[in-house]
Amino acid sequence: MTTHRLCHHDDGYSQALDYQRLPEPWRERAKIANNFVLALDNQRDREDLRHNIIVRIAEVAEEYRQQGRTLSKWGAIKVAEYTRLRFYRDKKRWKRVYSVSLNSTIKDEDGNETELIHTIPDNKEVDRDTWLDFKIYYQNSQQKTKRAVNKLVRENWRNLSGYDCKLIKQFRQEYV
Repeated sequence: MTTHRLCHHDDGYSQALDYQRLPEPWRERAKIANNFVLALDNQRDREDLRHNIIVRIAEVAEEYRQQGRTLSKWGAIKVAEYTRLRFYRDKKRWKRVYSVSLNSTIKDEDGNETELIHTIPDNKEVDRDTWLDFKIYYQNSQQKTKRAVNKLVRENWRNLSGYDCKLIKQFRQEYV
């Protein structure tokens, strides 16, 4: 029999995840991160934020090292503060994301059920009545107006003269 007692923690403790066993400077970064995660209720969010802070401090420390400087403890705390703020901002942003299935059934004003996807208009399809009205109006307009519209649609619109622009503007106002 052994004289060692096995320690059982109910809070999810695992010796493999013990941040106190990390080598320096990781242990110091983990201590700083632990002070910033206490306000979170969700355990997953705590782990996410803890790891985000640890990694971000390491990134900034590496940037400082490349510049020939060292990141102080207070600098690491500032990095942790900004990382926490960014984490809260991103978390709020994700709460605003809401998804709806296009296959979900909805009721219209008359109580008829239909799938949501069938209520989306198809912008690629041309409204035939509008097209016929426009075509008839275009064909009945003056020749110089037709030339200006053709120049706008088929040719380089930058070649329009001031008079052409005036004709097109008049054409649009009369059609609408």
